Amino acid sequence: MFADRIDKRLTKAFGRAELDRFQVSRKELPSYRYVDLHRAIQSFLGDHPLVSSIVSENNEPLHQIIHEDALSWTNRKVTRSPNTPWPIGPGEEEYLPTGVFWLCAIRRGSGRPQGLIRLSFNPFSEHAILEIASSLNEWVASAMAWILDHSVFESMYRNATLEIAYESAVKDEYGDVERQEKLRVLFKEIKPVTDDDLIVDSTTLRTLRRNVIDLHTRRDVLKAHGVPIRRGVLLYGPPGTGKTFACRYVCAQLEGVTKIMVTGSALHQVNAIFRLARMLQPSLLILEDVDLVFASREINLYSSVLGDLLDQMDGLRPFEDVGFILTTNAIERMEAAIKDAPGP
Repeated sequence: MFADRIDKRLTKAFGRAELDRFQVSRKELPSYRYVDLHRAIQSFLGDHPLVSSIVSENNEPLHQIIHEDALSWTNRKVTRSPNTPWPIGPGEEEYLPTGVFWLCAIRRGSGRPQGLIRLSFNPFSEHAILEIASSLNEWVASAMAWILDHSVFESMYRNATLEIAYESAVKDEYGDVERQEKLRVLFKEIKPVTDDDLIVDSTTLRTLRRNVIDLHTRRDVLKAHGVPIRRGVLLYGPPGTGKTFACRYVCAQLEGVTKIMVTGSALHQVNAIFRLARMLQPSLLILEDVDLVFASREINLYSSVLGDLLDQMDGLRPFEDVGFILTTNAIERMEAAIKDAPGP
């Protein structure tokens, strides 16, 4: 019976006296980071040999499992977590368990684990949760930093074309949240547009090349000379004038850049979008139909979101490699601080 409990399994593997000395570090991250974190842990275990692993879905925090008695309402039974599909490319998915404990050796040649890594997914809060524990506090800190850094540098999203989708929270009749809001990062496959395909006036094309495409190809030289590389353009005109087509053309020209396309209700999630763009820089944010959310503050129902956008754009440091293309069908509705900005 006890062998089927996660706390008893850990006690048997590490020893009670050793577990009592364990310190736990915990990091909650957006759910779209789950695959990158899982892959980073696998890479980390290349230098810290895996002793064993336990695939189990348990809701308690790791600190509680290790150091506290089980409460009456908790379930510490080892219950194999389901394999959940995660997008890893356009039309591609990878199935991963939503709860894994890795018991790893810190000292090579040791047949007994000294470190514990846990990755889990909380479907209610929409978070990927990374927890690392050991009696060796320096190892815990270094392991956490290495896995987080590696998950960013080797991210599957880097240099891809992405689309941001947003699902609002769902509340029951009493106002309690049944499902949290969800920001989804999806891979987008777009048909490339070449110079021969593009029909656009020479002024617009020159603006796109100078402020977006050439800026990318010359970024290293510009940075070396201290020239700010925070630039962007606003494309405007009636529907059907080629704004989206021009964006596709720019995407085809930019190798080694993460392209992030945002439209509709996802435009409200300004802070989350900019966190993603900063994480995956060099990146290009393509915000479409921005007049729907970022209209002039005199007529804007979403003035707080407009403030978030202005704060984020102003807050970008000169050396941060995040560019913008904004599109609108109604330039007259646009906030002056955006449409009249030199950068924007």
